[in-house]
This record gives sequence, C-alpha cells and structure tokens, in this order.
Amino acid sequence: MKFTKLTACILAIATATGAMSALGANSAFSLGFGLQYWDAKDASKFDKDGFGGCNMVARLQADKYLGIDFRLGASGIWDGKTYHVDGQKYESDVTFTCVPVEAGLVLMAPINNSITLYGGPGVGYYHYDLDVEVSRKHGHHYHREWDRHYSLDDDFGWYAVAGLTVRLTTHVSLFGEARYTDTETSLKHDDSVEFDCSGFGGQIGLMFDF
Repeated sequence: MKFTKLTACILAIATATGAMSALGANSAFSLGFGLQYWDAKDASKFDKDGFGGCNMVARLQADKYLGIDFRLGASGIWDGKTYHVDGQKYESDVTFTCVPVEAGLVLMAPINNSITLYGGPGVGYYHYDLDVEVSRKHGHHYHREWDRHYSLDDDFGWYAVAGLTVRLTTHVSLFGEARYTDTETSLKHDDSVEFDCSGFGGQIGLMFDF
C-alpha cells in the first residue's frame, strides 16, 4: 500500500512540475493562508474530535479554469490531564502532530467576477510526531518527571478538496473549502499501535493574488 502511495505521489508531483513548466509567463500565482480543522478518525484515542492547525496554499494557474496547488500545513492534537497517584498530583500532556506536504491539480469554475468554485485531487507526504510529558506537583508548581518522544512512521497519502473563493478586493479573496484526507501512521517499532488519521476537514482563510 505504501509503495502504491509513494508511486502515485512521485507521478503526481512530476506531472505538476511538467505542467508548471508548460504554463509559461502568462500564468497567475496566488498564495493563501488559512486555519483548518481535520476530523481524524482516531483522534478519539486522545479524547479529542480532531486536529486543529493552519495551512498555506501556493496556487499556480494556467488560466482561469486550471491550477496546480502546493500545500504545506501543520496540525495537531493537544491533550492534558490531571490525576492523583498515592496522594501525589500529576499532570500529563500529550502532543500528536502531523505536517503534510501536498501537491494536486485543481479545476476552477468561475461563477461571476467575484465568486469561483474549485476542486480536485492531490497526493501528499505526511510527517507524524508524538510526545508525552508527565509532571508532578511540588508545592505550587509542577516539575517534569518523565518526557518521551515516540517515533512514528511517515505516510504517503492522498486528498480531495472542494471550495470557493470570494473576491474582496482586486488582489485579496476569502476562501473556504472542505476536503477528505486519507492517511495513517503507526509506531515505528510496533505496527500493532496504529493511528488512522483519515477523515473530512475544512479550512477558511485569505488568498492573495500576484
């Protein structure tokens, strides 16, 4: 499965790079920044509903109907708990993060001069990280007792996105989108501990046209 995802990722990025070269000087460039929510399937293992984070979108358009997206994001789950053991008060903090690097094709459908619908598929490389820290309370302060970093497998996955842009000024647009991401990970030295992070998500932000 991972070999298939890797092959698809390489082919998609190669295709996108070739298409960029063919666009020439008449292409348009846009840069977007947004906040996103990602309803990852196994977020419940951390007593959370999903990831929260941000994303950057670099879009190169051949014309008003076709574009190529390059995306870089950072999303995470932060979970903290307080508990007592043998009369001692402890606090645990769990940080589970994902950094996606993605590329995809996007079809544009202008509705009028202000509103454009868009959508398309893409592939990505997803880097995962997991840290757990436990602190014990001494007086009025917590002191770190234990801190461990868990190595996770990175993954080659895919996504599909659908969204719209609403032009606010000549060079600034508001954008909102929904997407589905297919990706998973596991502990590097224990494949039995898996995290399925596939799920639907949404993003809203500003797109700047150059």
